Amino acid sequence: MAAFSQKCIVVPLDTDMALTAAEIGLRHKLAMADAIVYATAQLLEADLLTCDAHFKDLDGVRYVPKTAAAAKTDEARS
Repeated sequence: MAAFSQKCIVVPLDTDMALTAAEIGLRHKLAMADAIVYATAQLLEADLLTCDAHFKDLDGVRYVPKTAAAAKTDEARS
């Protein structure tokens, strides 16, 4: 985990990022938090690696479906 956190960066949510996220959210019908995540990846020209199906058809997304066991664990937490 320490090696992973050393490669992470914190990106400020400034006005430009917020406006871009709002536009993306409207265009792709994403919740605001998801739109911020996607907008951040787009603006940084980074791939977005996710197991959230609502991202799977978007450009620049690497979608990895959840396994049945992982999906059951997520349901149990809700």
